[in-house]
Amino acid sequence: MNETLAKARDFILTNARLLERSLYRVHFEGESPDCIGQIVRAYQNSDGGLGHALEPDVRCPESQPIFVNFGLAALAEAKYRDVQLAESICNYLQSGSDNNGLVAFFSETALQSPIARHWIEPTTTSGFNPIGVPGFNPTAEICGYLHYQGVQHDWLSLATDTCCSMIFNDPPSEAHYLYCASRLAEYLADRKMAMNILDKIASLLPEAQFFLSDTPVNTYGLTPLHFAPEPDSIFRALFTKEQIDGHLEDLVSKQQADGGWPIFWEAPGPASELEWRGRWTLDAICRLAAYGVTSNE
Repeated sequence: MNETLAKARDFILTNARLLERSLYRVHFEGESPDCIGQIVRAYQNSDGGLGHALEPDVRCPESQPIFVNFGLAALAEAKYRDVQLAESICNYLQSGSDNNGLVAFFSETALQSPIARHWIEPTTTSGFNPIGVPGFNPTAEICGYLHYQGVQHDWLSLATDTCCSMIFNDPPSEAHYLYCASRLAEYLADRKMAMNILDKIASLLPEAQFFLSDTPVNTYGLTPLHFAPEPDSIFRALFTKEQIDGHLEDLVSKQQADGGWPIFWEAPGPASELEWRGRWTLDAICRLAAYGVTSNE
């Protein structure tokens, strides 16, 4: 096994949550994706939403859209579909959305539990809406993952139409928003609309706030590898070979002595930090393996 991958494996199996450990096994050891469905379902509350600190920076047990986003992303990553789960999640989202179908990251109930500082004090350019305020982010990304699930729901249709309209009539100029748009484009059944969204992202991304086009990466932000984590991604054509190669080299250099990758923000506690490092370490080796930088053989 490649040394980079071997050290990362040890870090993940030692420190990461069951979700990331299982995703590692799905990616690299042939584990059935069914286990990811079982794990995500364990986070579901009686209201249909997902809770229990599924996004490690928000430690509350109550259902929140940010947890839904995280859980649906894991299902898509594992290529696992569960229409029944997706329908119950849509019902939950509909109950908390505005008239246009938009949802907030989380409600004020999240503030009753430990939470990372950046969620409480977002900057005006962070791409994160104030607490309880519905917005394009995270709604568009959630819609994308639900389209992957193949679910049909009135809320999903409304929210998707709203987000598509916002992309063209009030285009975001911040990398997190554009990433949300990319997830919608990735999974939208209407491929003509998806390609139009891709073109809009291509025009906005180079100057977007929090987009890190160059290396080295020494601060928090989104890189070309976030948008094109695999060479066959529809977004790969947005970046030059030099950009991709540079970020792959930089990613390899960021592996720490314990085998994991660092995060660039303050987590609410040591457990949260390790959970995030487990997630970022898994992301790193998946991207490196997809581009042939590491091998599990």
